[in-house]
Formats: sequence, structure tokens, C-alpha cells
Amino acid sequence: MAYEYALVHLTYTIPLAGSLTVILKPLLTRLDMYKTLALILVAFFATLPWDSYLIHRGVWTYPPDAIIGSRLFGVPVEELFFFLIQTYITTLLYILLNKPVLHAQFLTNHTESSLKARYIRSFGQFLLSVAIVIGGILVKRGGRGTYLGLILIWACPFVLLTWTFSGYFLLKLPCACIAIPICLPTLYLWVVDEIALGRGTWAIESGTKLGWCLWGKLELEEAVFFLATNTLIVFGLVAFDRGMAVLDTFPEMFPGVSGRICPNSLVKAIFADPSKYDMERVRGIREAIGTLRKKSRSFYLASSVFPGRLRIDLVLLYSFCRVADDLVDDSRTSVEALLWIQRLSGYLDRSCGTGKQPYSEADVASYTKQNFPIPVRSALHLLPNRLLPSEPLYALLEGFKMDLAFINAGFPIKNEADIQTYASRVASTVGELCLWLVFHHSPIRLHNGKKLRLIQAAITMGYALQYVNIARDIQVDADMGRVYLPTNWLGEEGLTPKDILRNPNQPKVEILRQRLLDLAFKEYQKSRPTMNLLSDEIRGPLIVAVESYMEIGRVLREKTGAGAGGVATAARLAKAGFSVTVLEKNLFVGGRCSLLTHDGHRFDQGPSLLLLPKLFREVFFDLDTTLEAEGVELLQCPTNYNVWFADGKNFELTTDLARMKTQIERWEGKDGFVRYLSWLQEAHTHYELSVAKVLSRNFVSIWQLAAPEFVLAGLKLHPLHSIWNRASRYFWSERLRRVFTFATMYMGMSPFDAPATYSLLQYTELAEGIWYPRGGFQIVLAALQRVGERLGVEYRLNTPVKQILTHLDGNTTRGVELESGEIVEADIVVVNADLVYAYSNLLPQTAPQTQRYGKQLRQKDGSCSSISFYWSLSCKIPELQTHNIFLADEYRESFDAIFTRQTLPDEPSFYVNVPSRIDPSAAPEGRDSIIALVPVGHLPESKGFWASTNSEIRGLPEQDWSALVSRARQAVLSTIAARTGCARLEESITHEIVNDPFTWEAKFNLDKGSILGLSHSFFNVLAFRPRTRAEGFRNIYFVGASTHPGTGVPIVLAGSKITAEQILDDMRIAVPWRGRPSLIHDQGPPQDSMTGKLDKIRAPFWELILFTVPIFLFGILLYLLALYFVPFRPHRAFAG
Repeated sequence: MAYEYALVHLTYTIPLAGSLTVILKPLLTRLDMYKTLALILVAFFATLPWDSYLIHRGVWTYPPDAIIGSRLFGVPVEELFFFLIQTYITTLLYILLNKPVLHAQFLTNHTESSLKARYIRSFGQFLLSVAIVIGGILVKRGGRGTYLGLILIWACPFVLLTWTFSGYFLLKLPCACIAIPICLPTLYLWVVDEIALGRGTWAIESGTKLGWCLWGKLELEEAVFFLATNTLIVFGLVAFDRGMAVLDTFPEMFPGVSGRICPNSLVKAIFADPSKYDMERVRGIREAIGTLRKKSRSFYLASSVFPGRLRIDLVLLYSFCRVADDLVDDSRTSVEALLWIQRLSGYLDRSCGTGKQPYSEADVASYTKQNFPIPVRSALHLLPNRLLPSEPLYALLEGFKMDLAFINAGFPIKNEADIQTYASRVASTVGELCLWLVFHHSPIRLHNGKKLRLIQAAITMGYALQYVNIARDIQVDADMGRVYLPTNWLGEEGLTPKDILRNPNQPKVEILRQRLLDLAFKEYQKSRPTMNLLSDEIRGPLIVAVESYMEIGRVLREKTGAGAGGVATAARLAKAGFSVTVLEKNLFVGGRCSLLTHDGHRFDQGPSLLLLPKLFREVFFDLDTTLEAEGVELLQCPTNYNVWFADGKNFELTTDLARMKTQIERWEGKDGFVRYLSWLQEAHTHYELSVAKVLSRNFVSIWQLAAPEFVLAGLKLHPLHSIWNRASRYFWSERLRRVFTFATMYMGMSPFDAPATYSLLQYTELAEGIWYPRGGFQIVLAALQRVGERLGVEYRLNTPVKQILTHLDGNTTRGVELESGEIVEADIVVVNADLVYAYSNLLPQTAPQTQRYGKQLRQKDGSCSSISFYWSLSCKIPELQTHNIFLADEYRESFDAIFTRQTLPDEPSFYVNVPSRIDPSAAPEGRDSIIALVPVGHLPESKGFWASTNSEIRGLPEQDWSALVSRARQAVLSTIAARTGCARLEESITHEIVNDPFTWEAKFNLDKGSILGLSHSFFNVLAFRPRTRAEGFRNIYFVGASTHPGTGVPIVLAGSKITAEQILDDMRIAVPWRGRPSLIHDQGPPQDSMTGKLDKIRAPFWELILFTVPIFLFGILLYLLALYFVPFRPHRAFAG
């Protein structure tokens, strides 16, 4: 058909060109469009005569039915369009990859070029010259090499020309910026060409080609053609960029060029003598770019859309500000810092002409050389002060003087006026200076009124940007001994600057951070509209630069804090079509699954290991995504635990069966390993039955426990046995009994009380491994939050709920009331707060069922609490692995102290986590982050409406927590040193954060400070555990550790599915994920008529006999016993 060639464009080239245009449109500048147009015109007029010659000689032919018919000099319009579209595609890809690159830094001359570069340039010239000669010979000889020869003698001279004049510059550019724009379009067009040749869209005369094919129908000559043409395009673009770099970098060489593209000047710049380049300026620009890329990568990337000379001057201005700030910040004393400020002021006096006497350039250079180190000199020398007013520069130095107060142990930011003054000096000044550079380089001249409005907007914008900077860096500043939050704000929250220095992550600081961010966005909104006065070419890049920084503030504001169950339930309900709002008391995601940080050290505040990974994967699978797709990387710990005993011996728990065999036989001999395998089999049964019968089932009635299938399963779960008793059957040494029972700490229980069912926890560790999310446990919850946001969930942080509201009927909720007094209407309320706290504080206390059930809950056994230490170390402790357990010698007594006397044992067992061992990002290089968790008793009294008026109850003699924290710290430090032989940790601890039962209670509203909710004793699980729908209410539901199925992040995630499905079932709404294959039940291949013989599962015949015969014999025995105890009596006949 006549449109075959046109269809090639419609199918392959135009969609690609359109996609690239859409991607690049926000970033394209006037220069980019000029460059694209110039390259297209050059390509068109350079290729047209050559292509026409090929067609007239019959090298290329087109079937009449493949083209529309219109021609120019014999060249079909489709072929002419190919010249344009290929150049357009390659040019856009080149622009995209080179957008962040400031080409000025790659300028060089013959003197500066390395010997290697010279050899490469000369060798390239030689190869291209040889190619031209070979092409001429092939054309002269004619025949089969004609087409290849014509390609070489046409393309190689242009390539040689650009290589000769831009070779050194090209060799300096990042390889990807050159190779990718050549190779990707070439490969793509090879595929297109192969398809077109196969269809006969165009053809090459057989007598003019070699007849060699790269693959399929792709001729060698065609492959060389596309490679050559894309090389020509990219080399032409490089030459263009080099010319523009010369124009932008050396204004003294081209003084008449400013903000406009002049073809004549561009040609002169391309062929300018490199020996006249000011290489000192180029080296200074390189240093400034390095500083910008290192200190502010966001501004470096944003600056890429500014015009060349403006971008260079902005980079040089930033470099001066950064160097000056570093001189002051890096000073060891206030005297030294003041000396640097005085020297900088002296430099401005001389360079800006504001001194008492005029200074020459030689005077300025001499002063700089005498007073500043070499790395600073180029930043001062290249500052474009001839374009800048001096007042903002001096004001910047005044801002540095305010920082000196911190060096003198003072806190100069007393109130909001002070922080605004500081922001105006260190940020608004920079904004004003940037605007003066914009005014100079803008092609549109503004009158003074507009300039004054823009300058005032820049000053206000500076406030906003600096407030965001302060809000972001509260902890970093505290590490430097600085607090930029106004001290009167601190006083309103009952804090002092020293409180911030000691603990910059406390909840009250988060409130102040949000207050400062609110002020930042208020100032930003005031100044943002004025930016519309700028020209399009300047306004767009400026908005990109500012927005990239304000986005930091938005991230800080939008960080939410719902627990694992709440985040998962919210996402599931949103998936089902609900409009969901999450209200969170705290300012961080994940509740206890949150992070603490200090000076580059990162700690998991709650869980520090990930178990039951299939339950995590199931949540994401049900929401149509995966952990990996959401950026979560799970790292498997090479060793599960190192368990340390009082005698200095240790046991290494691992998934490696060979290593486990060695460890167990070391203490219990060959039979010990056989018993271990038997214990593992029983634990496997506990695991599989629990997942199938408990974790995926909602218990709404106690009668569900009487179902025959559950009774049979219940017998195998051994719920009436303790973990200690079951373990004692298989492990005969006290040492191994402790090794395989300490995991009850996960549930906050004693192994002498915890049901044997929970051996499933150590089973999953040994069978599936222990995992850790790179970046911390909170990463998983943050990923789940992002999924929820995509589904429409709204998260509101720092929004504590005062109470749940009900309609007049008293058993139907109408929403919640916030502490602020705001009413949030809702059809359903799902409570992820601690369940006991919720019944005591959030549910309506006027309802009799709330009072009655709340009282029952407060009397139930709770899990233990903990004293948790988070230590930043100045070195590594190689004796400690990722997970370490230190068990008390008086094992049973240590648990009795916790669960009977609710205190700290005399010799505590404790857990030590070193996250930096599995994830180096958890600590600075060469250092460790260490978490030590010491289980202790919980507080004796609930907090809230039902708290006792007797203040002595919350201060029992055995719960003197300040003394217990001190004793726990000493016990941990001395035990680690004594058992591992490592150096004393206290000598390496640079910072400490502590959580005790009061901290857990206050921070997360945990009843009595119990970190794992209600206990998991027999009458606190299954149908006996608080149900997922609130007692006496129709539309209030629970999810979390204290409701069914129980505590622990993976268990709570399973609970989120149960709660969400109960809500959907109650409302008769289809469950989106129901009916899908489960990720947590591995059943093997389906067993049906389609199953292959290799995959058919058949129990051996003798096993069937062994299984059925005992049942048959047992039945006969029962029959015989019945005959024995119930003798046979014949019926008597009665005559009437």
C-alpha cells in the first residue's frame, strides 16, 4: 500500500518523539529549542543532496506502493521526515541526559589536556582520516562497496571536523552523556530498519552493498549509516554546547553577548583559540560545582534549567556563601570565627569599592592571597560582585555573627522577631542577591517598582526557606550545640535550650517543628504570587529551585504516625472503596515501629527484627503490590542470635542445619540433635495450625472453640502446656531449655507461663530466618502508608483524639472529637490505640457496657514493660553480632521478678541489637548503634478516667524507676563486658536515649506501660481475647496488639485483615482480595487430573496401613470394653 513508509513513522518514530517531548517539556528552555531547530536544519541540508545522489544512482530504491509519491530532488517526503525525526529524537535524548551538566567546567586547552587525551584525539583524527580514504577508494572502485564508501566519505569529514575542534571537550564530558544518545537511538532504529527491510518498505541495490547482515534483514551498511548519523548529531550537539560554554564562561571575550543567542558569536566561540581561555576561572567554576553538588544537590539540579551565564553566576554566588559559612562554622573558637568575619568584611571593602579608599584588582588579589587559604581564594575571586549590591553581602556576615553566640554558649534566638532577623541575614540576603543576578541576565528589563516588589518577595521567601532549613536540622544543630527555635516558644512548652540539646527528638520538639513549618508556609504563600512578574524563562527554573526546597517542609509536615495495624487496615478499607482518614497522636509513622536518630546513628524504637515475612508480603499482595515494588529490601541475618550465658559460653542460633547440629551435639550429644528435629517437627505443627486456624480466623463467639475441627487442631497446639514444659521433653540440659524458650520475651511473657503453642516463633526464626528491612523497620510501615495514600487515605498527624462520639442510641458512633475541639464525622471508627487505654479513655464512659468491660480489661494480665537504651558509640564492638541475648543465671527468678513483683530482676536477662551490623547505614562509618532492651515489670495502675487517686501506687518502692534505670544500665554494661570480653562500652558511648515504662505509657498511650499489650495466657487468647468489634457498639472496631489475634507486628498485620474483612462483611461489601491464592499457605502443586506424575503426591501404602490399623484396633477395643461393662441381657416375652 502507498502508506507503508508513512506507517513506519506512525508506528515507531512519532510515538517515541512524542514521549520524549512530554517528558522534556517542563525542562526545555529557549536555548534547547534553538539548538534542536539548528541541528534539524543542519541535518536536513547536509543530508538532502547526499540522499538525492544515492537515489539517483539507484543505491536506494522505494517500491511505488510503499510511498505517498511526493518528492524533493527525488527524495520521498517520508525520507525527508526521517531526517527531521531522527535528529529530533537523538537531540531530545541528548538534552535530557545533559540537562544537569554545566558544560563550562569541562572546557580545557591544549596545555591543560593530559598526554593521554592528546593521544586519543590524534588517534581519532587518524582513524577518521583513514575511514575517509577507505570510503573514497570504495566509491572509486564501485560495485559492492559503493554504499559503504558513500556513507564514509559523507559522514566522516563532519565527524573529523567536530572531533578536531571539540575533541578535548568531548573527552572530558561524562561518558553516559555521549554514549547513550548515540547508542540507544541507533539500536532502536536498527530494529525499525530491520522491520522495514523485511517488509520491503525500502531496499538497497544488491550490486552496491556487501551483502552482510548483522541480524535478520539488517544490512551492514544500514547499521553503519544509523551509527554514523547519530554520531554526527551528538558530535554536532557537543560542538554547539562547547561554543555556548565558551560564550557563557568568558564574558570578557564576548562582551556583547548577554541573554541572547547569536549565530555569529556561537561560530566564533566554537573556533576560538583555546589558548586564550581563562583556565583559572574554569578551575574556579569546577570547584564551585563540586561544592554545590556536595552541599546542595537539590539546588544543583534545579539550577540546570537556568540560562548559562546566569547559572554560572548563581553557582559562583552559592560557592562564596558556602565557603564563608564554612570558615565561620569550622572555627574552633569565637575569636577565630570573628577574625574570619573581619577578613571577609575587609575583602568586601576592597572588592565592592565600599572601603574608605579605592582598591585595584591587584590590591584585592594581594589581600586575598595574604588572608585566605588556597581553597577559598577562587570562590572570593570569582564572586560576581560587580553585578551585586554590597548591603546584602554585609548583612550575610552579620548573620554569621549571630552564630557566634552559640560558640559562646549563648542562645541568641529569643523570640519570633529574632528568628526572622536571623533568617533575613542568612537566607533573605541570598535570595536578594540571586534576584540581582536575574535582573542583570534577564532579556526583559523591569521597571524599579516591579524590582522592589520582587526583592521584598525574595526577602519573605528567604524567611520561608530558612525556617524549613531550621525545622529540618533541629537534631543536626543540637549536635553542634545550637538551638534556633525561639526560647520563648520553648518556654511555652516547658522546655529550655539545654533540654533540646539533650533530647532533640522529644514529642514537644515535634510540636515546635510543626509550628515553625506552619510559619514557613505562611511566608511562602505571601511571596509566591509575586514571582509571576518574572519572565517565563526565569520564573520556571526559579520555581523549580524553590519548590525543591519547600518540598522538604512538606515531607516534614506530612509525616504521620499510625500503628502497623491502623496503617494496614486503612489501606485495606481504601482498597475496598472507603474514604479513610487516619488520626494519629504522634508525629511519625508506625507507632512503636518508629525510628530514633542522633548524629548519623539510627535506632528502631520498637521491633528490631522481622519474623513471619509471608504475613508482611500478604498485606502488600492483597493491595496489588509487593514489598520490592514499594522499595523495601529485606536483609537476612546470617546468624539469628548469639545467646550468652553466665559462664561465658555462648550458643549460636541459626537457620544453617549443619551449624545447629554441631552446636546441639556440643551440649547434648548425638541424641540431642535427634530430639531437636522432633521439637522442630512439633513447632512446625504449631506454626502451620496457628496460621491456618488462628491468624486467619475471627473469633466472635466462644462456641467456635467447640467446633470439631478446632478441637482436633487445639489438641495439637498444646495450649495447656507451657513452653518450658514442652521444651523440657526434647532438651535435657538446662542450657538448651533456656536457648529454646527465651523467645517468649517477644510476647512479654515468662516461658513458665506462655502456652507451648508459641514455639512457632522460634520455629519461624529457624525455618524462615530473621530479617531486617534496610533503613529500619519503619521503612515497611512507610511503604504501606504510601500505598494507602495512593488509594486515597488521608493521614493527619499530631492529631490526638479526645473521645469517640455516639448517637443518642448510645451504641452507634457518629465520629470522634479531637483534643482541639474539632469534630470529625465518621460512619465507622477503627481504633488502633492501645485497647485497654481506649476502653478507659476514648469510648463513652456513660455507657454501662464500657464501664463494665473496661474494668474487666484493667484487671487482665498485661505483658511486661522495658527499659530500653539507645546508645551511639564512637567505635565498633566486633564481639557483638546483630542480635544478642544475655540470659540470667537465675533464669526462673528473673522472670518471677518481672511478672510477679513487677520490677527489675537482680540479674536481668536482656537483648542487645546492633543494627549497624546487618545494615551499615544505621551508624556512621567505623561506629556502631546499639539498642539494649531490658524487660521489666509494668506500672501497677492504669492512666486515665480510672486512675487511682492514691499517688503512692504509681511510685511503689520496687518501682523507683530512676534508680532502676541506673541499675539496669550498669547491669547491661558490666554483663556485656564480662561475657564477651569486649572493652567497656561506657567509654565509647557518645549519646544515650532511654525509654522506661513511663515513656512508653506517655508516648504511645500504652496501658501501664505494657509494651506488648495484654498477656497471651490461655484465657487471653482466641475467643477469650478482646474481640475486634467493641463490646456494645455496632460500628466501632479494634485492631492492634491487645485484640485478636495478638501482639507482634506480623500478627497485628494479620489482625488488620481480620478486622477489615469483618467491617466489609458487616456492611455486605465484597472483599477485594478474598478468593485470591494465599501467600502464607504453601499447598504445593494442585492435586487433580491435570497434575503430572512427577508432581503427584501419594502416601506410601504401608503408611496408610499404619494410619488406619490403629484406629480400627482402637474401635474394637472400645467395643470389647462396652461388652465387659454392659453385660448382655436377652429380652423377655410377655404373654397377653
